[in-house]
Amino acid sequence: MKFDFHTIVIGAGSAGLMTAGILSNLGAKVALIEKNKMGGDCLNTGCVPSKALLYHAENRWKPSGMSKHNGVSFSDVMSSIHFTINAIAPHDSVERFEEMGVNVFDGHGKLLDPHRVEVALNKGKQMETIELTGKNIVIATGSRPRVPDLEGLSTISYLTNETLFHLEKLPERLVIWGGGPISMEIGQAFSRLGSDVSVILRGNRLFKKDEPEVHEVMKDLLEKDGITIYFGYEPMAITKTEIGSKAVHEQFQLLMKQRETGVEKSITGDQLLLALGREATYENLGLENAGVEVDQRGYVKVNEHLQTSQKNIYACGDVLGSYQFTHMAGYEAEIVTRNLILPIKAKAEYSKAVWTTYTKPQVAHSGHTEASAKKAGRLGKVLVKSFQDVDRSMIEGDTAGFAKLILDRRGKIIGGTIVSNEAGEMIAAVSLAMRKKLKLGAFQSLIYSYPTKAEIFKALAVDNLQDSVKPWQRNLIKKWLGRPINKER
Repeated sequence: MKFDFHTIVIGAGSAGLMTAGILSNLGAKVALIEKNKMGGDCLNTGCVPSKALLYHAENRWKPSGMSKHNGVSFSDVMSSIHFTINAIAPHDSVERFEEMGVNVFDGHGKLLDPHRVEVALNKGKQMETIELTGKNIVIATGSRPRVPDLEGLSTISYLTNETLFHLEKLPERLVIWGGGPISMEIGQAFSRLGSDVSVILRGNRLFKKDEPEVHEVMKDLLEKDGITIYFGYEPMAITKTEIGSKAVHEQFQLLMKQRETGVEKSITGDQLLLALGREATYENLGLENAGVEVDQRGYVKVNEHLQTSQKNIYACGDVLGSYQFTHMAGYEAEIVTRNLILPIKAKAEYSKAVWTTYTKPQVAHSGHTEASAKKAGRLGKVLVKSFQDVDRSMIEGDTAGFAKLILDRRGKIIGGTIVSNEAGEMIAAVSLAMRKKLKLGAFQSLIYSYPTKAEIFKALAVDNLQDSVKPWQRNLIKKWLGRPINKER
């Protein structure tokens, strides 16, 4: 059978753009289908605007003891965020990818069978469909915010990350339901901009995917920033606040119950942000027409090569539900493109996954945690050091965090967690050490600029060396150093 394209990519978010770009640059004929904005969640409603918000909140915030309001309007902050989005947008634009040779289709793609895709083009009121054929198909349709069932939720204009950055007024009282990375980042940013922020979570631990030590450090710091955290609470109902007979759209009352004690509590707010995770986006995608299966969680099911139940159809990015980060979507896209062009199939390896939560301080992680290493039977040694012992951190007053490294039984680095203002940058050293299967001694042999926070890696290595010296070795060294010194006659 003759095909129109070597590969049809459905979805122009991080995973889809990388897949289409690499394949086209290598000479493949590629079709890229996107029904919404190019760049997907990361550019338009995720990574870019949220990190821009954090930047402006940090640089416009006044520390404790001073007014949080410093004369800069909230509309100026939002304008700056959208300016940043527009500045980056050309990197992900239709024009750029068409210059690469990618055939971009503005419309909704639907699988008709394992090789045919129908595209309903966005032509305004005019309905037009075309049919494309491809030897291979890549599903990269991403995810969307999960919206729970809650009595009264439909009566208010709640926020998700998709609508948050269209706010025109700074919320006086922002209530965030959920305790994940989005909640932590947005909560701290809005608190620093001047909102009274409350966070509600079902569990009793923040940063639950990270090392347990992170919880106590970040809980204290976030509460010092003015955030109220309700641990172990389950929202039950939400209602608009009424003044007389008139409902006020900007205010609501949220009733919640403590899951352990059953005690009920009500809080008020003028904006509710849902940050309860995400779910795969594949409505009307025609997965059943092509025999593509989904797993019990509702995500597209793939094997270790990222092939779906149809071997010529691959999937990558948020639609898999594995690690919903832009950089992991890029990693999966690289695996897919390799498998589309090379005869020997590459495997997706998640044991070296990396992520960063961009609070202040940042929380960064790579590879195994202590618990996961133990579960996998790989735990050899755990090393922890506070930034209170690092000169650069003392200079900057960034001493609340720590670095934790996980070693296997051979002394190789298999995981690490860093809590520090530059943790997202520093974690790359841990990732590199893991990728190259280095032992901790590799950090000791490096020459570090002084003063830098990266010196904590050397300090960990030196501490480990000192702790590993046995008593008989110490005695031997002591005797050797204490031997008589021959004097010249």
